[in-house]
Parts: sequence; structure tokens; C-alpha cells
Amino acid sequence: MPSDTLPPSPELFSRWGAFQTWWGRTNKEQAQIAEARLLSRLQFFSFKGVASTSADNSLTIARVGPVPLSGKNRQINTLVIHQNSSPSSVDTSDAAVESKDKETDDQGRTPIAQTRLDMKTATDEESMVSPPAPDERAIVVCHGYGAGLGFFFRNYLSLSQIPNSKIYAIDWLGMGGSSRPDFKFKHTPKTSIKEVVKDSEDFFIEGLEEWRQIQQIEKMVLIGHSLGGYLSAAYALKYPDRVEKLILVSPVGIPENPEAQRTPLPEPPSQNDATSANSVQPKLQSAPQIKLQPQPPLPQQDATAPPTRSSWVRRLAMGAWERNITPQSIMRFTGPFGPSLVAAYTSRRFAYLEEDEQRDLNNYIYHISSKSGSGEYALATILAPGAYARWPLMDRLRDLKMPTVFLYGESDWMDYRAAEKARQSMTVPTVLMRIPNAGHHLYLDNPPAFDKAILQTITRPWDRPNGDRTV
Repeated sequence: MPSDTLPPSPELFSRWGAFQTWWGRTNKEQAQIAEARLLSRLQFFSFKGVASTSADNSLTIARVGPVPLSGKNRQINTLVIHQNSSPSSVDTSDAAVESKDKETDDQGRTPIAQTRLDMKTATDEESMVSPPAPDERAIVVCHGYGAGLGFFFRNYLSLSQIPNSKIYAIDWLGMGGSSRPDFKFKHTPKTSIKEVVKDSEDFFIEGLEEWRQIQQIEKMVLIGHSLGGYLSAAYALKYPDRVEKLILVSPVGIPENPEAQRTPLPEPPSQNDATSANSVQPKLQSAPQIKLQPQPPLPQQDATAPPTRSSWVRRLAMGAWERNITPQSIMRFTGPFGPSLVAAYTSRRFAYLEEDEQRDLNNYIYHISSKSGSGEYALATILAPGAYARWPLMDRLRDLKMPTVFLYGESDWMDYRAAEKARQSMTVPTVLMRIPNAGHHLYLDNPPAFDKAILQTITRPWDRPNGDRTV
């Protein structure tokens, strides 16, 4: 799928564009095109500002496509980026960087394509299985809730230049561009909260483990953001021998809150997925009335936290959470108004992005969100209202067996102090870093500082049990 043949994204807040987006929703082709728009930018990022003369001489080759798992309707969308030759073949000396092409902008982009990008689709016969070479380190990137592998489009090329490494990025099963199998969970009065949480975690963890086996990865550096950080930690606890280093990027679920652990579990979702964007008049899933419980405060109560809303809005939001009504289902329910809701979020949260990046990210979020509900329903089984974990990581992290990194944005609404507390009981080397000029999506907010932090924590040896620094 060559980038120069991709149709442009609709304008933000264009009524006609929103209607077109909704009307053409979400078949596989539209979702793949939205993903391709973001990833096609990877072709035009130089390595440390040093531009090649053409993509034919590129050090980096990228491919994206599905990896089939066992069972019905189980595929994990995967991006693989590897180096075509040693990074030492590019002159990255200070003198070379200073004399880079004048047309390269302040983000390191050049008008000359730098990377060969091969967009695979589900109909392609070529396999997406790409085991690392014996001397290659596998780095696996996992997105957060409501996101997908396309969110890291500003980071991939820098990460791919880490020496002797191969980059893998996945969409969690039931999210992003991956397939949408039924998300099933059952609970009875005798079922413990931990049992339900474990079943929900296993929906994702076992998919990742089977994917790892298919890719023939013995050990990996596992990077997870937000809910993806929580799930990455849960995976590392269950399969410690498969994780070389664990990098938790603004992870959810560390702090403890007793009230969250007593909050009633949601009702199982309807597997008819009546909230699909393919229905002109969808219906929100029904659930019995649940008495609202007193709710805990938000995870962080300082100036960087989201603003406190009025009590009735909060109660409405908490009630929707307890009924497992997800943001995606609300967006699907609104039909042709769904793209405008996404645009309102994208234009506010990612206002610093260039206009074309905002449009492409907005279109991507809409298409991955308007697919049939699946993994999104895990949110209310893993987290209670207020975004506290029903089975917190606070005491679980002490059982980790590998070096662990915590990364937060300096303006992050996730409270880094929970990680500081958790580290006190951990016996493995740990590092906590805070990225300046960044919030919860620190990899998008400040890519150079985020990439630098990842490079440092992966390649440099740790000579003391704990460390803290700001990049």
C-alpha cells in the first residue's frame, strides 16, 4: 500500500467529512488506510538527522500485517522494523549531524524517503512471522487503552536504530487493528474479584504469549503504555523468563484503593455488539440497575490531574463505567456524529501536532474505535471507577524478576509517586524517569526525550538497585 496512493484524511469538524467517515466505516480496508497514513511518516524520518539519498539505501525496513493465532477470529496486528545493515555504516558524528540536509525540519524529517515500508494485509500470502536474528534484541511495544500501534508513529525510527535490535509493535487482541473475538467473562456471588481480573488479564496475556512463540522470540524488552503497561507487568509476572527488561510507560493500576477493590463488577457485555458502527440505529447494551457506590477520588489530585466535573456528570460517568458502557460504544451509538466526538478529543489533547498529523491521528482513532467491541470491555473488569485497579500492582510488582523502568510525563495525570512507593519493596534494579514537557502520552508529547530515555534504559548497564532522573 504505497503512501503516495493513500487518500487524504477528512478535515477536522467538517460535517461532510464526518458523514463520509461514518458512511465508509469501518471495513478492514479503511482501518488499514488510516493506519498506513500514520506509519507512512516513518519513511521520511532520518537517523539522527543524517539523511540517506534514497529509501533503496535505507538502513531500516518496516512491515505491518496480521499474525494469526490459534482458534477462531484471533489475529494480532503486528509492525516489524529491522535494520538492513549495521547502524555504524551511517556517519552520526557531531560534524555529520551538524551538516545535515538543510531541508530536514526540527523533527528530523527529510523530503527524501528513508525507510522501505511494506504494508501487509490479511489477504497477503507472505507471513508476518519474523524471528530476531541470534544476535538481535527483540523490543516489543504495546499500546494503551483506546489506542493502537499507530500512536507511536513519531518514535519507531529512532527506536529501530538501537544497535542489534528488532522492533515489534502489536495491537492487543481485541483492540486496534487486531481481530475482535468475543470478550467473555462470568462472575457469580462465589467468584472472587481476583478470579475475574485474572481471566480478563489472560485474554490479552495469553494472546501475547502465543504471538511470542510464533515469532520465536526467546526474550524481549517489553514496553507498555498505560493499560498496556499494566498488562505488560501482568505478563512479566506470569512469564518472567521471557522478559529481559520491563519498561512501564505511565502505567495504570499501581495505586491501592480499598474502595475500588469492593466496587461491584460490571455485567458481561452483549456479544451481539449492537453498538457497532455498522448499525444506523444502534442500542446501548442493557444491564440491570446497579446501586451507585461512593466513589474514590481520581488517581492524582494535583494541578496536573483532569479537572473535577460536577457531581451529576461524575455519577453519570461512574454509572456508565459500572455498566461497562465504554467510550467506544458511546461513539458508535452516536452514528454519524461519532467522528466529530473523536475530533473534539483529538484537537484538544493533541493540539500541538501539525494539522495533517491531527487529521490522520483523528481518522485512525475513529476507525479502530468503531470496530466491533471486544477487548475494550476489559476496562471495567480490571479497573474500578476512578481508574484504580481491582487487583492493584502495588504489591504484585515486588515479585518481578527483571530490571524495571518507570517512565512518566512531568505533567502526567498518572501519579509517579505510586511507582516510587512500589519500588521500595522491589528487589530488582529499578529506574524512574520523568519526561519534561509531556503528559500521559509522553511518547507523542516529547518524542526526542522519550526515545532518549528508552535508549538509555535499554543499552546502558545499571550499576545500582534504584535510580531516578529527569531526561
